[in-house]
Amino acid sequence: MADSDETPRVVVENVGGIDAAEVELSDGVSVLTGRNATNRTSLLRALGAALGGGTGALKADADRGSVTLSLGGTDCTRTFERDGDSVSVGGEPYTTDTTLVDQYCGLLADNPARRAVTRGDADALRSFIMAPVDTDALEAEIRRTRQAIESLRADREETKQTIARRESLERQLADHREELAEVDEELDAVRAAVDEFETDLEAVERAEDVVAELTEARAEYERVRDRLETQRAAVASLRDERAAVRTELSELSDPDVDREGVEAEIARLQRRKRDLETTISSLLSVVEFNEQVTGDGELPGPGDAVADPTTGSVECWTCGTAVDRATIDDHLEDLRGVIDEKRAERNEVRSALAVRRADLSDHREVADRRGELEAEIDDIEAEIRDREAAIEELADRTTELDSRIEELESAAEASDELGESAILEQYRRRSELAYERDQLEEQIASVEAELATVREAESRLEDIEDRLEDREAELERARTRIEELERSAVETFNDHMETVRSQLGYENIERVWIERIVSEDADTGFALHVVRSRADGTVYEDTVDHLSESEREVIGLVVALAGYLVHDAHETVPVLLLDSLEAIDADRIAALVEYFADYADHLVVALLPEDAQALPDEYEHIEIGGAPA
Repeated sequence: MADSDETPRVVVENVGGIDAAEVELSDGVSVLTGRNATNRTSLLRALGAALGGGTGALKADADRGSVTLSLGGTDCTRTFERDGDSVSVGGEPYTTDTTLVDQYCGLLADNPARRAVTRGDADALRSFIMAPVDTDALEAEIRRTRQAIESLRADREETKQTIARRESLERQLADHREELAEVDEELDAVRAAVDEFETDLEAVERAEDVVAELTEARAEYERVRDRLETQRAAVASLRDERAAVRTELSELSDPDVDREGVEAEIARLQRRKRDLETTISSLLSVVEFNEQVTGDGELPGPGDAVADPTTGSVECWTCGTAVDRATIDDHLEDLRGVIDEKRAERNEVRSALAVRRADLSDHREVADRRGELEAEIDDIEAEIRDREAAIEELADRTTELDSRIEELESAAEASDELGESAILEQYRRRSELAYERDQLEEQIASVEAELATVREAESRLEDIEDRLEDREAELERARTRIEELERSAVETFNDHMETVRSQLGYENIERVWIERIVSEDADTGFALHVVRSRADGTVYEDTVDHLSESEREVIGLVVALAGYLVHDAHETVPVLLLDSLEAIDADRIAALVEYFADYADHLVVALLPEDAQALPDEYEHIEIGGAPA
């Protein structure tokens, strides 16, 4: 968040039960204080919407609404516009990470962590902690890293094989150089002998001509034969390659996917996801509306509902009927349960969408790969045809050269009969040695080039090892990321819970802690433990069901704070929202607010006036609905 001297401010219009409101917040703790039915919760929900959460809803009798949060020199907005039976949501909030805000920044009554503790649902606590983790992306990252590791290992093995040839190549180089020295020595002797014959110029010329032509014919024959063998080897290799590609093509099976059906299913799931999001938004509006009726809001109509603290009843604002507060609370709990179910269904729809999109992607990948393989086969066959044509031409040429060599050898035999055999033999030997010398020099150059490749491989091996080590470390981190998050969340909760328990003075609770449990099939879960003490000092393990409402609320809030810290939410959204703390006594609320204030730049808490009085005057106290601060 950018530094700014500008005072944080929130402006709300037609959101929740609020017609219009403008509030200046503090850079530290801001206390929204007021009696019931003063829209404290509506203001917090609107603030959560501006931060990027899914809270906040358009006022029931309005067509448009908005909330603007000025924070750190930036204006964050969320707009609501009615469109028939649905409401479209727009604007530019502080962050687009809705899960981060709803799960870890908005610690209101319906916060998943608080509700999970209230129900004693340890599995829900784990789901809460792991909500931001994109397991699909994590698995894709693991696959990519594994492929990179396999490629690097293959490269490393090939490089080691290249390096292992150093000793053999050095022996070859020494042998070739020794052979070259021997050839040079013999060639010098032959050249000296030839010099003695050069007095008979005519004989020398005839011998030179025969030897030169025979040598050239033999050299060309060797070149053509080498090219012929190279082409034949290439054709054999191409046929093997074609067979391998054909095998891959035959083994390539299209996923059992009806492409049109999958696309239709994706469209249906997308519609269902939008419908669920609209339903959730509507239900949240209903819950918020009724919360206002029962204790912290305003009704958008004449004659507010009145909550009678002596009878525990609420008078209906439309018909005047008195309704038992407990009954309304039960219905609200049922509605929250429905919201949880809809959210769970929405998550299932999201998962199904990911699966169907992956199916469609697999289908496309197979189709693309099939096309690539078929094109590769066509290219290989075209190259085989070209090389077979070249083989036919080279075979004809070797036949021609073989015949020419026979003719020249006959001419050489005729030279013997003329007494020119000695001259011819020396010239033939000189030519052979010169050719042999050229071959040895080529072999030496080739071995030296291979040795250079070995030296390059030796320098590259260390880099490959370093890259491989990095990738293996990445893989290990990806594999253990979920475990690390779970362990970090458990440790963070346990540490903070022990401190908060001590500071809030729950003397009959010895310890509250979360245990991470790993099953035999490697699935993980959380278990929430409560250890109490008796008057005689003995301790025993109890259940969450036996805790007071105050104790359960505190535990839920500490779980939410652990999530806020473990996922570094404070680095993205430096705001915490606290509400519905009535079950906790005023002194403990003060201690809890002081504790939470250390972990966020801005803490906004909604309290009744009598609870707010226990908080220090140094906090910003903001009167809501004219209540005394």
